Amino acid sequence: MVKRLAVVCAIEAAIVVAFAVQVFGASSATPSGQKLQAPLRDTAPASSTTSTVTAPAPAPSATPQPASNQSLRSEVAAKFAAGDPVGVLLTGTVRLRDGRPADASLNASLDKARCDASAGEDGSYAMLGLQPGEWKIDLRGTGFVEQSAQLTITDDAVQHRDFVVDASFAVKVLIVTPDGADATMMLRKTMFGMGDFFVAGQRDPFPDRLAPTDYGAVFVGDAKWDPQMNPKDGFAGTLHCRSLPAHAALLQRHLVLEQQVVQSGQSEVKFVVDIEALKQLAGSATVRVLDAASGEPLTAAHVSMNTSSRGGPGQPVDAQGRAELTGLSPGFLRCSIYAKDHEEMYTTVKVDAGQRLDLGDVRLGAEVNCKGTVLDADGQPANANLTWAELKWRLNPIAFATNRGARTEADGTFTLWHTGAGAIAMAAGDRRGNMARGVFDNPPAIPIVLRLLPACEATVTRPPDPSRSFTVTLFDDSRRAIAGFEIGPRLTTQSIKMPAGRYPFEVHDEQFRLVQTGALEFGATPCTLEIR
Repeated sequence: MVKRLAVVCAIEAAIVVAFAVQVFGASSATPSGQKLQAPLRDTAPASSTTSTVTAPAPAPSATPQPASNQSLRSEVAAKFAAGDPVGVLLTGTVRLRDGRPADASLNASLDKARCDASAGEDGSYAMLGLQPGEWKIDLRGTGFVEQSAQLTITDDAVQHRDFVVDASFAVKVLIVTPDGADATMMLRKTMFGMGDFFVAGQRDPFPDRLAPTDYGAVFVGDAKWDPQMNPKDGFAGTLHCRSLPAHAALLQRHLVLEQQVVQSGQSEVKFVVDIEALKQLAGSATVRVLDAASGEPLTAAHVSMNTSSRGGPGQPVDAQGRAELTGLSPGFLRCSIYAKDHEEMYTTVKVDAGQRLDLGDVRLGAEVNCKGTVLDADGQPANANLTWAELKWRLNPIAFATNRGARTEADGTFTLWHTGAGAIAMAAGDRRGNMARGVFDNPPAIPIVLRLLPACEATVTRPPDPSRSFTVTLFDDSRRAIAGFEIGPRLTTQSIKMPAGRYPFEVHDEQFRLVQTGALEFGATPCTLEIR
């Protein structure tokens, strides 16, 4: 590790030398505030490559080579060592195709490992903490087309990669009412439950409706939407398109309210929204909350229905235990019904445009917090995070999605809060990617123990149809749902992970229709599921 730290110190020294050359002797200095200069690129190992996301393009070097960097050249040949806090150092530049630096942030991911960096004024970046493996690099920012690249990190201590990105086309967006008022502000004042508008863009037309989601917005298309929270110039935001002409669509979650074509050379687009007509698309829901033991109304209960990206205290029920929630945003909503000293009903419901959903009577029993222990593969207490789904509240074949979570104590024990009597599907995982799943009765007849094991993978493919989404439900040997995964339209290929074993499965679409059945064998070799 001492040798590796020497590498970093040598690099820092080279930066100081380069900076001094710029200030006192360079005839064509680069802008100040840069991350790493050209000397570091020159000192990369011979095996390093200069490549781009799409096509190779050389990045100009504006900084002279420092005279005394021979020691740096030899030190750079150092190798990565496991446990080294420095890790692999990745350097390079992010530039537009015309050579201008891109205002970019870089996010690297490998399993659960994450590393980040930002490009300086000259487009150069430096990222520490990497380790050998196949990393995904996400390039984000303004003024260019955001994209991802796969990068193989070897065991060389210092490596180099340049990226070349395509410039995007900025189109300002107006969203107004027929009388010219700010439609977003009107929506916030009159229909809080609907959430803000979202604008999407792509080359091809959008369908009338997209696949519903439990999030507050549907991310579709290949353009970047940059909204203004409190616009001062009247524009709701800017749509950064990959190319023009393109189709721009105004969305309210999965509903396509309007779309139009943006032509080459066009810098603005205007959408006109009739707020009164939009109110007709809002849904509502009614429910009566009762005590499971006595059958009497639970007058202290609260009911909430929100997207997964929003929260709130919920709405109290009346003296008969009834509640009516209006102005609901169409799509999937997280439904929570709770009362003091009682279990919490937590599930996902689907509300169609203009639908009046009746949940009927919901009976809440006494709170029975579920307890158990998580152990590692060696039988020792594990440090893990847990999520859970109470199967009695899973009213439809939906993904196991929740905003509730728990963490083990130092001795590996855990408590799941606001649970009640019945079967609970539990999932535990640690930072190294080990996981455990199981379905247990609450209260349990024997102590609940989850043992972490290496995760096994299945690759799921689906048709490229943005109007459809799917839920894959896996079952245990007793035909109880042990896991549920959403296979949304944004990706046609998706990975799901489970402990090793054979799991029967069902695939349902966004209308809860059964479209496929079978079994998946999770093991050392990834299995596959093709949704047809």
